[in-house]
Amino acid sequence: MTFQWSVHQLTEYLSEVSGQRDEAHAMAVAAERAAEALDAEAAVVVVAGQVRACVGFGLDGPPPALVRSPQTGRVLRAPGIGDLHPFVADLGRGVEGMLVVARLDEPLVAEEFQMLHGMAKMLGLAIRGLRILEAERILRETREREAQQRLELLEAVRARQRLVETLLEIQRAISGRRPLQEIFDAITAGASGLVGGWGVALVLTDPGGQDPSVIASRHGRRTQDDAAVRASAAVAMAQGDGIGPDGPGSMGDPCCAGGAGQARGPLIAEPVRVEGEIVGSLVADLPSEPNSTSEWRALLTAFAQQVSLALADARTMKAMREAFHDPLTGLANRALLLEAMEQAIGASHPEAGDITIIYIDLDGFKAVNDSSGHQAGDELLRLVAIRISRCLRSGDMAARVGGDEFVILLEGADQAMGVEVAERIISAIREPFYVADREVFVAASAGVAQRRPPCADAADLLSTGDIAMYQAKQRGRGRVVVFEPTMRATIRERIELQSDLRRAAGFRELSLQYQPIVSLTSGAPVGVEALIRWNHPQRGPVPPGEFISIAEETGVIRDLGSWVLEESTRQVREWRKAFPGLRLNVNVSARQIGFRRFPAEVAEILARTQLPGHSLTLELTETALMLDPDAALLHLEKLREHGVQISVDDFGTGYSSLSYLRKFPVDEVKIDRAFVAYLDRSTDDLALVRAIVELGRSLRLQTVAEGIENDRQLAALRELGCALGQGYLLARPMDPEDVGSYFRRSGWRAADRTEGILNQLAS
Repeated sequence: MTFQWSVHQLTEYLSEVSGQRDEAHAMAVAAERAAEALDAEAAVVVVAGQVRACVGFGLDGPPPALVRSPQTGRVLRAPGIGDLHPFVADLGRGVEGMLVVARLDEPLVAEEFQMLHGMAKMLGLAIRGLRILEAERILRETREREAQQRLELLEAVRARQRLVETLLEIQRAISGRRPLQEIFDAITAGASGLVGGWGVALVLTDPGGQDPSVIASRHGRRTQDDAAVRASAAVAMAQGDGIGPDGPGSMGDPCCAGGAGQARGPLIAEPVRVEGEIVGSLVADLPSEPNSTSEWRALLTAFAQQVSLALADARTMKAMREAFHDPLTGLANRALLLEAMEQAIGASHPEAGDITIIYIDLDGFKAVNDSSGHQAGDELLRLVAIRISRCLRSGDMAARVGGDEFVILLEGADQAMGVEVAERIISAIREPFYVADREVFVAASAGVAQRRPPCADAADLLSTGDIAMYQAKQRGRGRVVVFEPTMRATIRERIELQSDLRRAAGFRELSLQYQPIVSLTSGAPVGVEALIRWNHPQRGPVPPGEFISIAEETGVIRDLGSWVLEESTRQVREWRKAFPGLRLNVNVSARQIGFRRFPAEVAEILARTQLPGHSLTLELTETALMLDPDAALLHLEKLREHGVQISVDDFGTGYSSLSYLRKFPVDEVKIDRAFVAYLDRSTDDLALVRAIVELGRSLRLQTVAEGIENDRQLAALRELGCALGQGYLLARPMDPEDVGSYFRRSGWRAADRTEGILNQLAS
């Protein structure tokens, strides 16, 4: 026969075989096309000793010898067919098998035999490709299933956490002696939220009125008519047991809740008792067809018990106690402190001795709060309050006047005694605390102020103590500073700094530094974060933490942020000529994201600087997102239309980080440096960082660790699978003229390839 076969036809053969949906179809097509192309009467595909495809042998199948040990060129007699000339070709590396064709009339020529080998190798290649695709499909489905299971577990944990947190907040309100109406509102709102948002009402007796009961508080989507609520409450109080669709006195029959024709589900009620006496009931209006009444009744019982606790507590405490004490620590609050100070320095005490205050602020409290959670932070504040109280005389007053700020009022004490007490308190606070099963260290700075002319009132004396405390923190923290009149210049300096910043908004005194963002796998840089610097002509370098807050207070932050964005995008656009794929991260303040034209301004700057939108990542804190969530969501969606990426900075330090990731279009999370700092020493922080990395992987988010400062932290993050990182160990912030040489020294090419893939995904 005349053999004609082209590379193009061989390519079509590979395309047809590899285009099948599975191995069986690929092998069948391969056998058919091989027999057809080589004008053979029969063709067989054998894999792992088994016939996987067969052409030309009918129902009886191929002779066993053709399957077990076929030999090229050796004539084989096939019953019912004749003498066959078999030719065998191996399927190649990775596939244990062969492609066999057989002809009656004549053997294959050399060109045909070569083509057979080519078709066999292509079949082997197609089989390997199909197996890889199948393995990837199974792996993908497994990962998706595992991710879904993790999300479902997270949802279940969050549901239980919501119940615990709701009850805990109510208990805090009760122990903090909050107004009863506020506590009742929290109870009914919390119960309504946990029973599907349906109506919940609290009914209490009114011993002083003619009406035997009043509605104290109600919440929910459905509002009961008073008669129905009172009827259910009356049954609960008469029986002494909760009622419901499966209990005595059931009120589960449908009736009208808000008007004719509106079907209502069963009412369930739990009695409220104080010292054994039933004084009311907590009533829930369930859906018309509830899935599980028993679970909701158990929840209602828990909230009814909170009402009982609140009422019992209110009977034993005076209203003055509710108004003048800090609910968390039990110390006096600001109002009681100011009243005591006014009495001490008032005209009614002309011969009173010296009056001194100590203003204390904790150093490092935020790091504990961020790394261990707000519950641990609250426990730490309670322990600090106890240590402060132990350092005082019986007649001294300690008050909590802010988040982590305390004030001590010393009557009959001069400045020297104030310093002595302050140093005693600082020494006591410096000792380790045990919070959440771990050892925690904090420090304190203290300002001491004695009443002196022209100190006119309590507020003025408190202000002088605050100024002295601020000076203590400025001088190195963990120390005591006595107020001096010259310190009032501090306030004037801050006002002057505000004015100077407005002038500096012309940006002649401002500059940018860039800190590389590094791949933790390769160690090569993939991008930079722009960092603003202010070199004041008289003061010298001003820390960003000092002038950024002033910029936000004065509104300069909008112009400042626009300048940073334009300068950094223009600079990175120039760098990208030498380093293609370079990415830029820029911090955005809450004031900027709330500005109506912010998305349009970003788009205009990108157009002017010609930087691709997908090369820009804007970093926002959780606080910035939650100041106005609806506006933030709208602005972020508009930014995403231009390809701009969104990063959540300081991730994990807020209450509802998971809800942010689900609500907002987020591409990246930055693990706060507070968690990285203790990564190599704290199993809690290690577990938290692992959870963030796993969550990012499940939600297909990039993870960046901040504040990497030693090799142990770096090794731990690599082992956890964190993709990117920043920190002094990797690279310090640098001036623009040093960036190019850094990238060339650090192996940009590897980073460029990695970043090219990221850019393709982003676009």
